[in-house]
Amino acid sequence: MQIALILTGGTICSRTASDGARRSDAGTALTVLEQHYRLANPYSSVQFQTFIPLNKLSEDLTPDDWCTLLRACSTLDHEKFGGIIIAHGTDTLEQTAAMLSAALCGISIPVVLVSAIAPLSDAMTNGHANFDAAVKLICRGLSGGVWAVYRNLSGETYLHRGFDLLPCQHESMDFFSSTMQPAERVRTAERIPKKSTRTDMRVLSVKALHPKDVLLLHPYNGQRYDRFSLDGTAAVVHGTYHSETANSSRYSPFGMQNLIRRCRQLEIPCYLAPCHLHDESYGSSCDLIGEGAIPLEGMTLSFAYGAVWVGCLLGYEGDALTVFVRQTRQFLESQDFRCCM
Repeated sequence: MQIALILTGGTICSRTASDGARRSDAGTALTVLEQHYRLANPYSSVQFQTFIPLNKLSEDLTPDDWCTLLRACSTLDHEKFGGIIIAHGTDTLEQTAAMLSAALCGISIPVVLVSAIAPLSDAMTNGHANFDAAVKLICRGLSGGVWAVYRNLSGETYLHRGFDLLPCQHESMDFFSSTMQPAERVRTAERIPKKSTRTDMRVLSVKALHPKDVLLLHPYNGQRYDRFSLDGTAAVVHGTYHSETANSSRYSPFGMQNLIRRCRQLEIPCYLAPCHLHDESYGSSCDLIGEGAIPLEGMTLSFAYGAVWVGCLLGYEGDALTVFVRQTRQFLESQDFRCCM
């Protein structure tokens, strides 16, 4: 079994510097990760081929860095490797997992993101446990797709679908998702080989050179929509409150209609996510959609942003972009959770 190990930085690749701050050091992390794995699994025949396209804390990642990561993933020989492990920071783990889920939709091998709550040299770290679990799942036949493996403070290690992962909350060191499964209880089936993916990796490798600007907005009380510049913006993804609402005060700088009208005039798609209309929807949501906001149903805000960003990267515009985002989410949802069968 050969596994591609992509190191990007983050806490799992960090060390404590002389000034007391944690700094990303992917080169050192490589040695520590592999040495620990070999000591814990002395009879393992797994071989790692390592790539270090980035060396950043995840909060410092930019769209250009996402493109660098996409090129690293898309140019790998997927027939050579049984899987890909990506070491990544926790702060934006769910964002990268969502973006990769859309970009690598239909990939024939598993891509597993791993991270840590503390540097690998710290006794409190879960980085080694996450890495070991990822290797074992790949060796046991984890199905193709983008995944995240993470051990919570309870001591249980969970497997998450990348498109479903939620952000780690403040004052918490745990990750959750609606479909999370304990990694130790995962029953794997023999992987069905695939010769192609839904996303053309050659096209992705070429397109991942010039990222488009996608504006992501979170609603809050007092947000003034006349303050935002839309210059160069390819699309807007606007989050919602827990009731799938946002401010709909008509003719007010605080109302989202102000933003929607400007987007409509500039032919910029403006998405509301997550949001779907039903019999008990609030009038605010209905009014915003009536004004021209495009609802994205049944997906996390991270996935909505990641999928829109990938769609823009691939050159989709207008209705075609909306179709791409919705169909990508439906495709991912329709796939069996094969590792649990």
